[in-house]
Amino acid sequence: MKWARNTDGDLAEHWLVAARRDDQPLPVTVLAKWRWYKRYSQRAKLWYGSMEGLAIIASAAIPVAAAADAAAPVIATLGAVVLVATALRSTFGLNENWVEYSQIGYAIEREAALYVTAVAPYDTADAASVLVVRVEALAERGGRQWAGRRMGLENPQPPNAKPDPATPPLAG
Repeated sequence: MKWARNTDGDLAEHWLVAARRDDQPLPVTVLAKWRWYKRYSQRAKLWYGSMEGLAIIASAAIPVAAAADAAAPVIATLGAVVLVATALRSTFGLNENWVEYSQIGYAIEREAALYVTAVAPYDTADAASVLVVRVEALAERGGRQWAGRRMGLENPQPPNAKPDPATPPLAG
């Protein structure tokens, strides 16, 4: 088994795809969740890096354009590019998504490694069911965290705002 290079989005060579326990592959839902998190972490990383790089390059070009006596529309366009790239990165939470999706993908890999080696809590007869439940819990937590970030963008709270006592805190 090889570790996937994950540069082209092809996860077919990753050890998790070939992992087996008692000559049975990992449950389909576990592999599907893992693939989703790996692909979307790669996508978020690419978009985050692209927007960040674009903002840096355009920012650096503004003083150069001004020193070269470029036309005002050129300088204004560079400023607009910086603004749009930064806004897209922030609005879509590209860095947060990249980090969170990567963490969940690695957590699923950890659970799969414990399952394949029959280590607790996977040392029982219902180990496959336990794996599915634990992976679904990871995905649910990730979904709640993502939704919480989206709701925070729509309803920003002042820095000193106290949480609504009727709303339970997100589990971490």
